[in-house]
Amino acid sequence: MKFRKIDDKRSMRRPLWEAERLRPFDQDTEGEPEPDFELSERLIDGLQWTGAQGDGSLDQSLLRSVDLSGTVLSPLEIVDVTVERSVLANGRWERATARRLEITDSQLVGWQAQFALAQDVYVADCRADFAGISIGTAKGPVVFERCRFMNATFLGDLSKTVFIDCAFPGADFSRVANAKGCDLRRAELSGITGLLSLRGALITADQAVEIAGELATAAGFKLA
Repeated sequence: MKFRKIDDKRSMRRPLWEAERLRPFDQDTEGEPEPDFELSERLIDGLQWTGAQGDGSLDQSLLRSVDLSGTVLSPLEIVDVTVERSVLANGRWERATARRLEITDSQLVGWQAQFALAQDVYVADCRADFAGISIGTAKGPVVFERCRFMNATFLGDLSKTVFIDCAFPGADFSRVANAKGCDLRRAELSGITGLLSLRGALITADQAVEIAGELATAAGFKLA
């Protein structure tokens, strides 16, 4: 089992796949994935599958430089999968179960991700403006690192979520159901709406001072 360090006290499991066992997915000969796909131990490099619809499962695989913009996947089970340098913009993942998933250096603008269950999910170095992230149940760490969430929306259970070096200009957290334990100590909090829905989240004293005015306004005070 491979692990990724979150901080001095915490770590998370990484996707488990073996490079030598991955079979290349050749779009020229195989075409697009079937609408009800089941893909396992595949190297999917450069796939163009845009504006499509499908449901199925993907496990122990590497997706690299794929374009799934506008594609709707519902329901989706994704386990032990790495996604690199890809485009998921304006796509939708609905009723998704994700275990040991990593998405890095990817375009997530307008991506709507509805996770029924999330466990050991890591998203880093992504632009996720106007995205919608919903987590029904979090069974393990969900980490966002160095991502921008301008005008994004967060919903559901953020209790196991960690944000590292992320920014949220105009992001809406008003429909978060559970933020107890959500770690925002290394994030930029200015510009967030729905701050009162983040009760129980971890922030630093300096952050509390920085957002004091926004918190007061959200609580109904008039600043004079």
